[in-house]
Amino acid sequence: VTIADVLPGMVMKSLGLLGVSLAFSTVVAVPLGLWTATRRRSGWSLLTILASIVGVSVPSFFAALLLQIGAIRLTQVLGRRVLPVGGFGWDRHIILPALVLAARPIAQIYRVTYVTISDVMEQDYVRTARSKGLRELIVLGRHVIRNAAIPVLTTIGMSLRFSLSSLPVVEFFFSWPGVGFTLLKSISRRDDNLTVALVLCLGVLFILVNLLLEVLYQ
Repeated sequence: VTIADVLPGMVMKSLGLLGVSLAFSTVVAVPLGLWTATRRRSGWSLLTILASIVGVSVPSFFAALLLQIGAIRLTQVLGRRVLPVGGFGWDRHIILPALVLAARPIAQIYRVTYVTISDVMEQDYVRTARSKGLRELIVLGRHVIRNAAIPVLTTIGMSLRFSLSSLPVVEFFFSWPGVGFTLLKSISRRDDNLTVALVLCLGVLFILVNLLLEVLYQ
């Protein structure tokens, strides 16, 4: 079996995991940051900021271990397996590894969204839009979100770096046969050709994401 035969399958498995985790991070973090920015003086704002600090600080391997212990404990309590703690599958198998990969990006995207939108909402052109009698949803859509989008998009792209750095550990913990898991195995076996091919794949993926962000900035 050649590298060209096994590489596409591994890349697709890792891309699927990264895509699910990054999509989940964005869907959760951006609305949450927008919601707390519009309620900056409430107790919920402080609570979510503290939670984001925890999310950034917890290492991926520790989060993976906690989720696996929690899934095993839940299985013991209910008497049936709710979530698998390892293995490959585009069903429930992807939930735990995607959650671990999404933890740090959620915290990072949330914090930048919160700070950026809070700053934009204090600008004069937002006050002018409100004084003209525009509805709050129109003000948010036309003036706040569009002007806060570039820092948020940049952070989403940077979150991919966090995910890529955590990918080998997460795939190893959950026995997800993707690029990261195979990279660790190839390094331990001193398979130089496979190691170089996998590292190049990760590099190309990062470049493509940066190109996509440049297009979205426009």
